[in-house]
Amino acid sequence: MSRLPFFPSLLAVLPSLSAAHAAEPPSGVQRVEVQGQSALEDRRASIGATLVVRREDLIRQGDTNLADALRRVPGISVTTTQGRGAEIRMSGLGGGYTQLLLNGEPVPPGFSLESLSPELIERVEVSRSPNVDQSAQAIAGSVNIVLRRVARQPQSDVKFSGGRALERPGAGVEGQYADRDGHWAWGVGLGATMEDQVWPMRLDLRVTDSAGAPVQAYTTDKREYDRTESLNLTPRLSWSPGDADSVSTDHLLRLRRSHFGALDERTSSLGDEPVFGRDDLRARIDAVLWRGRLGWTRKLEDGAQLEAKLNGTYLRSLGEADFDGWSPEGRYLRDEHVHSLAIDQGYGAAGKYLQPIGEDHAVLFGWDGAYNQRDENRIQREREIDGGLPAENLDEVYRADVGRLALFAQDEWRIDADWTASLGLRWEGLRTVSDGKGVVDDHVARTTSVFSPVLRSVWQLPDSKDQVRVGLGRTYKAPTPRDLLARRFVANENSPTTPDQQGNPHLRPELAWGLDASYEHPLGKAGLVNISAYVKRIADVILDELILQGGSWVQRRANQGVARVWGIELEGRLDLRKRWSEAPPLELRGNLGWNESRVDAVPGPDNRLARQTPAVLNLGADYRPDGAWSAGGNFNLQEGGLVRQSAMRWGRQPIKRLLDLYAQWKPDAANQWKLALNNLLHQGEVTGARVDAEGLSYRQTESLRTGTAVRLSWEHKL
Repeated sequence: MSRLPFFPSLLAVLPSLSAAHAAEPPSGVQRVEVQGQSALEDRRASIGATLVVRREDLIRQGDTNLADALRRVPGISVTTTQGRGAEIRMSGLGGGYTQLLLNGEPVPPGFSLESLSPELIERVEVSRSPNVDQSAQAIAGSVNIVLRRVARQPQSDVKFSGGRALERPGAGVEGQYADRDGHWAWGVGLGATMEDQVWPMRLDLRVTDSAGAPVQAYTTDKREYDRTESLNLTPRLSWSPGDADSVSTDHLLRLRRSHFGALDERTSSLGDEPVFGRDDLRARIDAVLWRGRLGWTRKLEDGAQLEAKLNGTYLRSLGEADFDGWSPEGRYLRDEHVHSLAIDQGYGAAGKYLQPIGEDHAVLFGWDGAYNQRDENRIQREREIDGGLPAENLDEVYRADVGRLALFAQDEWRIDADWTASLGLRWEGLRTVSDGKGVVDDHVARTTSVFSPVLRSVWQLPDSKDQVRVGLGRTYKAPTPRDLLARRFVANENSPTTPDQQGNPHLRPELAWGLDASYEHPLGKAGLVNISAYVKRIADVILDELILQGGSWVQRRANQGVARVWGIELEGRLDLRKRWSEAPPLELRGNLGWNESRVDAVPGPDNRLARQTPAVLNLGADYRPDGAWSAGGNFNLQEGGLVRQSAMRWGRQPIKRLLDLYAQWKPDAANQWKLALNNLLHQGEVTGARVDAEGLSYRQTESLRTGTAVRLSWEHKL
């Protein structure tokens, strides 16, 4: 690596590795978190334009889960259907294109945004440009969730909340305690929640022949439900024996139990009747998640800094499900029981060294590695029923192993008073092994590696505080262990619109080059105006493909060529009173993002990446007079539309309009009351799917009814 021409000063650092001298490292290499510094100042100090969102902003509107709070953050869209399967997206891209980090490390499989309260968060860092000291699996960007660290002062508080949505209750209690004594500091956060949710929907299926004549039609009235109880514990401890060394450890323990299911009633109006006229699915999942980190930092005497850390993850998910199905005439057809167990476990280690060279130059280099393993088994037993469907009993066992090792180096320098640049290189190697025994037996081992150059630069325009940032980097997206497992998830009613789902052990990583640029105009301490744009090229893009296999329709992932992604975003925020002393105490904020893509392997028009949100709009305001109360709100719009997914498949994303309001009353320093009203427009969501196969056209429309959520909370500082 020392032979690379763009690390001219790296060799000069190597002889000084054993030196030990004391000073603070220059702020240019990494964005340094300074207590008391505003989020706008954090952003200006970052060469990569990292957006920092503090806890006070996340909890402002009374959200009880992190997913709801993040959809108001500029550059982010969150797709969720009344709390089901929330997914963070940057550049409108989900499905693994946006890297989600927890304390700087990729989140474990099965991590749920809905199960994490904003009260447990210290801050969220949003970065579109890649960082060499973080995994390069960030084609769209990275969102780093930093859990609360040990407070500088003793604190203890408790918060109770209760609410209702679609006539279903929800409740929660959260508490924080922190203290310190000499060189030691410690803290713990505790949260317990209960959510009872329901999603009433209607599905309409219409099948026509090649001439457009109707062949089949039926309607499904469906009611999905979920009752989830969760407990989160976040202990943390730090020890600083002197000015040079510090050791810290923090952990996340989550226990979650979910009872969920679905009731379907089908009514046929034309053609062949569906196999099941009525069915009932009842399931339970018990999950345990532990995530731990141990870190050590030493500040050396010449301003250098050495860091090392270890981390571990364990997730165990145990599921039981029962399915009963009846024919349209009411005859009992199926009695099925499924037992499943999935265990994800992994560990990792990392280290980095930061060395300043003079006042305007610094280098950073280090390594990190991780190993993750997923074991999954599924046992299906069906009872023989007279006049029912043939019983099918399955024993499936699958395993996937993913090993990762990365080496990185970065050279950053202040070229002059107004111009700072950094150049880095990250090498990341992956080895994946998957084994399966069940419906599909397979063994695949694959080794890949990616070199990821990263160039970032920030330039302050002469005679102003305006800044221009440019970032260029190579990133990738590796298949998840679940994508690699050959296990098949069987649909109760197999059809081109509801196929079985199956993994693909032969998937290759997607590779991407990305260029982003931004122009920022600050309005003093009152706010800013920012415009940014990006363009990306993704090779070996992974898409869904639909195949007919053994008489059943199967959907699986496959590499299918090149995709191009581009977009633009406008952002503004303004505190009127800080700008004009006579103005009302009103803070305004807004952002508008437009995203587009094209997939070469899919014929147009509308051949964009299927999971991309085309446009996102956020408009918000907060009114904060000098008295005991304040209020505010936010309007969020996510554009949908038609998407062509292949030569034979189309989908339609819903248009979402969400209006949230809140009011807060703080009668004294110890107590605070907050009333939050979410989804006041309670707009229904309509999605669609179309498949043309074997001379027939299948069209399905799903209409979901939503409701307004009301929540009242009381927070008390002990």
